[in-house]
Amino acid sequence: MSEKFQHILGLIENKTAKLGVVGLGQVGLPTALSFADTGFSVTGSDINKKLLDNLSRTVAPFEESGLSELLQKCIHNNKFSIANKTEDLILICDVIIVCVPTPLTENIKPNLSYLEDVMKIFANHQLDGKLVIIESSIPPGTFENLILDSIQKTNTLGKDVWSAFVPERLAPGSATREIRTTPRVIGYHDFDSGVLAKKLYQNMVSAQIITTDVKIAEISKLVENTYRDVNVALANEIGLICENYGVDFKELQSVCNSHPRVNLHSAGPGVGGPCLPKDPILLLNPQGKNAIDSKIIRYARAINDSMPEHVVDLVIRGLSHHGKSVNGSKIAIWGVTYKANISDTRLTPAERITSLLVQKGSKVSVFDPFSNESFDAIKAHDMWDAIAGRDVLVIVTDHDVFKNADLDTIKSKLATPIIIDTRRAIDGKLANSKSFTYLAVGYSGIKNETKK
Repeated sequence: MSEKFQHILGLIENKTAKLGVVGLGQVGLPTALSFADTGFSVTGSDINKKLLDNLSRTVAPFEESGLSELLQKCIHNNKFSIANKTEDLILICDVIIVCVPTPLTENIKPNLSYLEDVMKIFANHQLDGKLVIIESSIPPGTFENLILDSIQKTNTLGKDVWSAFVPERLAPGSATREIRTTPRVIGYHDFDSGVLAKKLYQNMVSAQIITTDVKIAEISKLVENTYRDVNVALANEIGLICENYGVDFKELQSVCNSHPRVNLHSAGPGVGGPCLPKDPILLLNPQGKNAIDSKIIRYARAINDSMPEHVVDLVIRGLSHHGKSVNGSKIAIWGVTYKANISDTRLTPAERITSLLVQKGSKVSVFDPFSNESFDAIKAHDMWDAIAGRDVLVIVTDHDVFKNADLDTIKSKLATPIIIDTRRAIDGKLANSKSFTYLAVGYSGIKNETKK
């Protein structure tokens, strides 16, 4: 092993290596603070100057359990600092972790522009003696064709620079816990890079750390979320079938999941967030090659993307039962984030549901305790203001506050007792007993309805 390798290995083992994190979003910030909390000196950078200003004032930019306290602690202990430019971060850091977003384009293709911008900076800087980690989700082949090409412009991999792909495995809302307790995968092109990356993450992660070929690591991250997306699509399809049979999906799910080898997911309004709608697309679009065809993956994506339209159909069905039209009706939406008890609205089904209802002439009011987003609908002051005088309550996100809402109070506020519960946040049978018209994916509380 070279002297340079031994030097950076010693810095990592002694926690004297200076760490840099490029991209301080919902992956990068918890990553930076978690390493800082273990004793490393960490510097973060981001192109969002407002975010950097907030962080310097110890203001967490998003809702995340324990994040605000961890931010204040790490800044107070001088373990976390801000660099205004990625170039400045590269100069002072021994280890650089890249956590920039890799979203989709408007025509549903991988958008690697943020990552490409960072790699252009790397290509123009001396990286001698440094370890570069990529945590951003990437299409298979990106590490070899983009990352390595860029960092080897000025240095040689395995000789004077090292690099590995370590895909993030965290869920917004529990990131600060999961980042330390979830098994991690180290993908490497050369063995020494894998050794260094594993040593680094062993300082922070208490769970198993698996080392493997970088292409397997790239694909594994995408397959994990594709697996979930496909299984959610199956649940949604079964939910639609349940509506035709007139049975309760939730009861069916409970019965099916009593089998030790069955895990039927929950039906709902579709999927959102930064991973499930995107990672199946990354999987099918290898870097520099033609797209791969997969009937099951693409059909699953189509099913999940279609669920907001079905939610609107449920709204129309409920209104029709009361002799009302969706055009001109007043509709309340509880919850705009893509899942419960977080502030993230990326690719949330609520956006499409709200847009469709507005297009059909509804007057839509929105409330979410974790987000100020309203998607151009009326932003209500609170959950009760949102439903006052409304014809329909649509529960899109199952925040705890909504699950605990009193049905009698809901009924007293609504002009028409209709609930569309996309997440099964409340007890449908109890709602029916209180004379609500209660509809959900996989459940119809409307009796004697003629099904087409």
